[in-house]
Amino acid sequence: MKVIVIGGGPAGCAAAYTLGKQGHEVMLFEAADKVGGRTKQLHRDGFNLGTGALFLMGGIYPRTFALLRELGVADKVVPWAGAAELQDNDDARYRVSFVNLLSYLKIPTLTFGDRLKIASAGLRLLLSRQAANPFDSADLARYDTKEDLESWSRRNLGDRAHEYIVRPIMDFLYAVPASWLSLPFPLSIIKQANKMALSVPPEGIGQVSEWLVAGARNTTVRLATAVDEVERRGERYAVFAGGEWHEADGLVLATESFVAARLMAGFIDQRVYTTLMETPYTEYAHVQIGYAKNPWPNYPVDIVMPVGYGETRNIGAMVLQSRRHPGSVPPGGEAVGVYFNTPPLAHLSDDDIRREAVEGAMRAFGPAPEPSFVHLFRYEKGLTIAGPGHYERLEAIYDKMPPRVCLAGDYFSQAGVEAAVFSGERAALKLDGALNGTAPKKRSAATMDLLPS
Repeated sequence: MKVIVIGGGPAGCAAAYTLGKQGHEVMLFEAADKVGGRTKQLHRDGFNLGTGALFLMGGIYPRTFALLRELGVADKVVPWAGAAELQDNDDARYRVSFVNLLSYLKIPTLTFGDRLKIASAGLRLLLSRQAANPFDSADLARYDTKEDLESWSRRNLGDRAHEYIVRPIMDFLYAVPASWLSLPFPLSIIKQANKMALSVPPEGIGQVSEWLVAGARNTTVRLATAVDEVERRGERYAVFAGGEWHEADGLVLATESFVAARLMAGFIDQRVYTTLMETPYTEYAHVQIGYAKNPWPNYPVDIVMPVGYGETRNIGAMVLQSRRHPGSVPPGGEAVGVYFNTPPLAHLSDDDIRREAVEGAMRAFGPAPEPSFVHLFRYEKGLTIAGPGHYERLEAIYDKMPPRVCLAGDYFSQAGVEAAVFSGERAALKLDGALNGTAPKKRSAATMDLLPS
């Protein structure tokens, strides 16, 4: 049967790949001139800059790597150790490994009592039941106690551990205060932390989407073709894109939630529309600073994360990109990614962000000459934030969609490549079942009662 996928990020590309594998005729529409969505690459002055996502996370990303193995490219990803240090208010430095939580126990600001409390909380967490899949919204909803991460962290780990362990990690990963985040996702990730191994495809994270569409069967990709309208026509659907209508037996909308809501406004329940429109997104910004000649070839770590007891920090992390992704810089060059926290962005102009990025990089790594360029990526709606109750609300709409219309996107769990890929594959399999009359039973984790009236 003929299906249309709207959106060419990792979710849409995973959906197209899966649907093609099931034998359907697939047409994928992407408004940009390349696939990848918020993970695509930007080429500038010999540099290959990531526009969003930074890395894959090994065993914590099972579906992403399962599909890469199917495509025969999993062995092409380049490992990254993620050596890091914390930069305190007084410029003291504490060496840690971003992927080894035990390394944080050596931070000298922690007391023996702090370490004992952390160990006790860690043991309780290992013995507790948590979401088996941190990217499945139904699984996450079952473990959402409505407590936020900061409250749990300070109560179970203590204030110092929160400030020197939880805050820097979450600032780097999600750029928002821990008080904005619900518990199921981070606790599930922590419990599986031994599976974490960072890596990057040779051409950057955007290559995941490129690999998926390159390997997709029966699939036509229409780039630089925005979808303007979607209509329901009896048992079928029509999509207006590129100046013409295209009909299909089913749809996957792999866009931001608010875009999906607008496109379906004429044929979805008002409560579903409201839930999608109200899915929280935060502003997000990062800066890539390019140097034709590397000013810090011998710096001992790859990541610097500012810390400080209780204070607001504009910058969450700074990363030497030649270490994270060797193919991102020309020979002898360097790029620094400076990743900003969300709350301060409301008071920072574009020029403020660029200036603070350059100053922050020099405080972190040392003096440097004038950079070749300073490139700002700033998104008004950049990251979805899963606060308490988020998974339940989103899961509630999953079975309330019109027949043979499925949603995909990382907003169902937490921003990230695996979240997008998992949701895209899930949507494709659900649509395939509906088209073949073998749709699975409705999921019991959510009901219409959870939607706003």
